[in-house]
Amino acid sequence: MKNNRWNMGLLVFCALIAANFSLTSPALAQEEEAEETSKLTPAEVLAAAPVEHWLPIPVSDLMVLTLPDATDGTKRQAVIQLLPAKLSGGHVRNVRAFARTRWWDGTKIYRVAKDFVTQFGGNPDAKKLPKGIEAVPEREYFNAALGAKRDADMTALNAAVAYSNEYLGTDIQPLMKIIYESYGAKVGFGAGWPIGSKTVDGEVKYYPITCRGSLSPAHYDPPDSGSGAELSAITGEAARNLDTTFGMVGRVIDGLEHMQNLPLGTAPGGFYADKSQHIEIQSIRMAYELPLAEQPRYEYLASYSPALLQYIAAHGDYGNICTVAVPIRKVSR
Repeated sequence: MKNNRWNMGLLVFCALIAANFSLTSPALAQEEEAEETSKLTPAEVLAAAPVEHWLPIPVSDLMVLTLPDATDGTKRQAVIQLLPAKLSGGHVRNVRAFARTRWWDGTKIYRVAKDFVTQFGGNPDAKKLPKGIEAVPEREYFNAALGAKRDADMTALNAAVAYSNEYLGTDIQPLMKIIYESYGAKVGFGAGWPIGSKTVDGEVKYYPITCRGSLSPAHYDPPDSGSGAELSAITGEAARNLDTTFGMVGRVIDGLEHMQNLPLGTAPGGFYADKSQHIEIQSIRMAYELPLAEQPRYEYLASYSPALLQYIAAHGDYGNICTVAVPIRKVSR
């Protein structure tokens, strides 16, 4: 009898546990789904991003830099995305003019500093500048339209994250929970670009952040901020001190390795010690000038997509806003 009562009690206990599990399983399933989502790899996050969150990069904002083939026959091209006209100023207008007039063809890469920059363009050839090149004041390092776009995209992102966390059971962290910003600047993304701001003479100023792959024009003694004839491709991670001390005209989105994996300069600053070491640039073209079949096509993950934050978080221990590049993918025609 005692054994029967024990067995009956055990059966009742198990039934209660099963019933309780059955009642709570939807909540548990939601938690498990959120946990599984948080464990996605960066590639899986991008694969799951809504297709409408992938936005085209206008061909009119792309340039193609071509170097002579490598000794093993490898084609060497780099695709450059310029800041859109409405988010930039004189430096970008000049860069477009240099490309349209074929001015860079035959100029040289003359500086390769390890984990810092690859520099190319006008110097040391001292070519005469094409007509119409602007003198660009340092105030054009800043652009109010950048701030308006960043703030609009970040407001939309915060709203999308709040909705996803409340109604879809996700646990997406805000941007500043998964990065730090050690330069005292307010940061965010706008139109696929990392954008910072700081107060100058009591006014908030906005600027594109100089990350790895960025293109920065050489400048000279103030107020001469350079024409854009000489450009440096940033190849290292420690270039944030260039923010607002140099301009920023765009970024290399494909083929940066062809500009980085070159013989290092041995003179101070990474310059080539002898002109015989210079590497000739075969051509730099605006992409829309190429035959249609050769025009590159790319998309970027929208700055207002929660998948952007999931992608950043999926990299684990994170750093500042430059540590993980904005997702960009090549697409077929």
